[in-house]
Formats: sequence, C-alpha cells, structure tokens
Amino acid sequence: MKDRFRGALVKALVLLIVLVPVGAFLHYNLPGYDVVRIVGTEIRRVDTGEATSGQPQITRDVYVIQAVDPDDNDVRVYYNEDTGWGFPWFFKFDSANVQARAQELAEDRATALVTHYGWRVPMFSWFPNAVSVERVEPGYTPIPWFNIVFLLILAGLVAWVWISIARWRRRRTASL
Repeated sequence: MKDRFRGALVKALVLLIVLVPVGAFLHYNLPGYDVVRIVGTEIRRVDTGEATSGQPQITRDVYVIQAVDPDDNDVRVYYNEDTGWGFPWFFKFDSANVQARAQELAEDRATALVTHYGWRVPMFSWFPNAVSVERVEPGYTPIPWFNIVFLLILAGLVAWVWISIARWRRRRTASL
C-alpha cells in the first residue's frame, strides 16, 4: 500500500512540475484582454545595455499606454513595442498606429479593449506589451476565442499523445 501511495505521489509531483511551467508559459504568451479607460500615453527613453569602455550606453524609445480599470480604478500600464518576426508570434509591426489610437482614446476618455501579452511585475519593471487597442462600449466583456480554440487544440494534441503512448505500452506488454 505504501509503494502504491508513494508511486501516486511521485506521479502527482512530476505532473505538477511539468504543468506549472507550461501553464505559466501559456499565461504569459497567450493574449490577454483588459477593458480599461486610457488616461495617457508617452514615449520613454529606456536604457537597454551597460556602457562599456569606448562604447556609449544603448538606449531606445518605448511607447507607453497608461490606463485605469473603470470598475475598481486600478492603474494599468502597458508597453507598446513591435514584436516583429520574433517570439511570441503576434507579428506586430504597427506600434506607432496603436499609440496614435491610444492617444485618440485618451483624449476622448473612452473605454478601450487592450489586447496584450506578458505580466506586470513592478519589482523588475516588467510591463505587458499592448498588441492592439480598440474602442468598446462601457461594460463590454471580451470572449477570448483565440485562447479557447488554442487550448482545445493543445488539449486534443496532449490527449492524442497520451492515448498513443498507452496503446504502445499495451502492445509492448502484450507481446512480452
């Protein structure tokens, strides 16, 4: 009985060790949707590297969108950077257009749907990256269709692999 319990505990721990990083990876990289009121925009100069002997410090300009959650007045801040061809594959090349739309919505004090990925971690000065900004009616509730379809396909793929491995194991033990 102890061996069976120990085996189940080991399987549960291995499953947890696999699922937590995969879940964190998906939560960070899949699009998130916030309904906010945009209150401001700015361009920040960000240092991206250390100055070395004979080389100047590397800096870049980053678009920033400041917003407030209309329900609880929590402040939300988003970076607005192109993702280009890199990972995650949002293929975003229009950060200037997104910034212009955000400025327009800030002037109108309109409610907006901000599609983003990433986390806000104040300790490391991490900000989610805004992928798009759209005007929506107050009280709008987004339905994350892409995330639903993606996770269903991923679950189907995992189930297919699981069933294939189980069949292979059954055939292997039957032949012995």
